[in-house]
Amino acid sequence: MVAQLIRNDESAIHFVFYDHYTKLLRWNAEKATKGRPVEFVDLIQELYLYMSKDNWAKLKKYDPSMPFVNWFSVVSYRFFKDFSRSMIDSSSTMPISNMSDHSIAMASTGKVSPIMMDIKSALSRLKPPRDKEILEALLIRDEEPESVAEKFSVTVENLYNIKRRALAKLIKNHLSDYQS
Repeated sequence: MVAQLIRNDESAIHFVFYDHYTKLLRWNAEKATKGRPVEFVDLIQELYLYMSKDNWAKLKKYDPSMPFVNWFSVVSYRFFKDFSRSMIDSSSTMPISNMSDHSIAMASTGKVSPIMMDIKSALSRLKPPRDKEILEALLIRDEEPESVAEKFSVTVENLYNIKRRALAKLIKNHLSDYQS
């Protein structure tokens, strides 16, 4: 499994982050965030970026004498705890598209990152168009949720529900693209 992840094998990535270890990750997220308003989908995406950073450098430190599930549990719990604390404590308004070092480096050179190109491509296929527009406003343009909610004549709470469902559709569409 570890070797497959390091090779960026899509089936291994799906297996670890979205299938086999989902219950463990959800439990760790709930325990680590302690009621902080951090979405599980956001945590998983950031965990993936953290783990895959520098050609899976963190994963290359894994000691095979320890069961993978134990190691992954510790790493994910610590990451979720640190990440959720930094999201709240820093009062950051930085959009998700700017959270990784790679995205920051691409922005500073004036280039569009491959990740952002993939996101924009996936968003262009999202139905209904309102979902696409809401995700673009919140995640790419970093607009204030209150103004986006007003623009679409919904409450802020409903906006977050739409965002959550749209992200789930996006992930489902993305996964079905790889299965085709």
